Amino acid sequence: MSRRTTASAPPRHPALRLLTSHVRRHWGALAGAAATTVALTLAQLAAPWPLKIAIDQLVTGRGVSFELSRGDVSLLLGLAALVLGIAAVDALATYYSDFWLDRSGEQIVHDLRTATYEHLQRLSLVFHSTRPTGDLVARVTGDVNAVGDLFAQTLGTLASSALVLVGMFAVMLWIDPPLAFVAFLVTPLLLATSTHYQKRIRQMARTQRAQEGEIASMATEALSAIQVIKAFGTERFENDRVQVRSAERLEIGVQSSRVEARFGALVDVLGAVATALVLALGVLSVADGRISAGDLVVVVAYTNKLYKPLKDIAKQSTRAARAFARLERIAEILSFDMELGDGTDGWTPDRRAVGTIDLHDVSFRYNEEREPALQGVTLHVPAGSRLALVGKSGAGKSTVGALIARFYDPGHGSVRVDGQDARELSLRWVRDQVGVLLQDTILFSGSVRDNIAYGTDADLATVRDVARAAGALSFIDALPDGLDTLLGPGGIGLSGGQRQRIGIARVLLRDPPVLVLDEPTTGLDAASEALVMAGLNSLVEGRTTILITHSVELARKADHVAVMVDGRIVEYGAPEQLLSGDSAFRLLTSAQQRHDLEGLDPSTLRDALVPDDRTAENP
Repeated sequence: MSRRTTASAPPRHPALRLLTSHVRRHWGALAGAAATTVALTLAQLAAPWPLKIAIDQLVTGRGVSFELSRGDVSLLLGLAALVLGIAAVDALATYYSDFWLDRSGEQIVHDLRTATYEHLQRLSLVFHSTRPTGDLVARVTGDVNAVGDLFAQTLGTLASSALVLVGMFAVMLWIDPPLAFVAFLVTPLLLATSTHYQKRIRQMARTQRAQEGEIASMATEALSAIQVIKAFGTERFENDRVQVRSAERLEIGVQSSRVEARFGALVDVLGAVATALVLALGVLSVADGRISAGDLVVVVAYTNKLYKPLKDIAKQSTRAARAFARLERIAEILSFDMELGDGTDGWTPDRRAVGTIDLHDVSFRYNEEREPALQGVTLHVPAGSRLALVGKSGAGKSTVGALIARFYDPGHGSVRVDGQDARELSLRWVRDQVGVLLQDTILFSGSVRDNIAYGTDADLATVRDVARAAGALSFIDALPDGLDTLLGPGGIGLSGGQRQRIGIARVLLRDPPVLVLDEPTTGLDAASEALVMAGLNSLVEGRTTILITHSVELARKADHVAVMVDGRIVEYGAPEQLLSGDSAFRLLTSAQQRHDLEGLDPSTLRDALVPDDRTAENP
């Protein structure tokens, strides 16, 4: 059996698991980056040692003016070469470390983006109906990019800084343990402060991303409905909505910046305190003879540099906290289990469906808070026949079509294709057998040909043939570039009837044995409806067709009519048979003729039924 479209409990620490899985996948480049980071650390630790050797071997004890022997010159040249060698190692290590980390970051961004987008495609319509589109887009774009920066910038800096700190402490401990402990006296305090600040910064980052997702959702929704906004003159209203959310985002951003600045200033102060203490104690150590002047130079150089890795750790830790907050948003999406499964076997028949559709005692609700959309619906649609579903808006007609197309699975009962429960069949196979034509065909940016051949590799001749059969070729040839004419978002510039005929051609190309036509002519004028109907006649020929419509004239052309009220089928039969008696279908016909279909109360339909001889039984 397939999984229900409900979310499973997210795993513990999903963001960390997600990060670990990608680290394993790109371990080669990351291992190379780690090795070069070690080399870079050694180069930074070695940087003050040529000066130490020069002071101890060439300067100390020689007075104000002195001459260099041949051995001294050789040593000096060796030290100069050592400085250049250290610089070369530093440069090469920095190059390869940055390159490998950047490459890993880009690969991880690619993997995360494609994995997240692929998972979003698999998630059911129940999930997408409850999540703002703009927020999902923000996760696929901005959040994923931030995780890439975590590898490209943050992790490398954190690792290098931590290694430098450990190396400095080890060398200083070897030179003079008291100086080492004094220099690192501030480290525990810094770690405690860092832990405190990171919790605040991470929470702020999570709030920031949530608000940015809301802003993206508002902007996406408003820009998608810009014609409505212009028509109602609500530009100021929409701007105010975004401005309020943006102001909230600004306030959190300012607070986060204040916390980061406070943390950075604290690191600077602690670094200065450590340098002052080391300088004072170091001079005393030289005076006592415990260390040489060169040793003091190394210790002071390390202490002066100490604040930089500490500050880098502080700064990159805040970035890491923000990146982890974004990673959590991605992991949240990937942890959702609201998808339609292929059953235990995902069986794919090796044949085209005959086209027999059965609904057996089907009940369904979109979520637990809403009333059932369908209750105990039973239907039998023979292969090649036409069934019209009629009734008031909200009666459940489109839900029946969605279940047949397997956009959802029923909560109770079963939907069967050729006698086989659809949940036991491959989801891809079911979708290939059921073609869906919506009330308003959705077109994508691209050429007319691309839209007709959407998701296939159909050649030009095939595309022209289906366009001709759909009655669309005449207006397509009249476009500036014919089938190669580029369309704007949503097919802007085409009429509703033209978009619908392209939709018919798109379904014809797939040649499905079962059709679900959801209000295919609603909103069209008489001329456009006639052209669309001509295309529909080609489309439905020889196919099992479920026609969802308010149009009684369309319903009368079906083999059978099912009248739906409040998620139930209250009447079923041949159109002329139902019209010949005192039926709900006849009431609908009369109401539509009075242009009052939407005002018809469902109770009027129920009262019009004779209880025993016109029920929802389906022969």
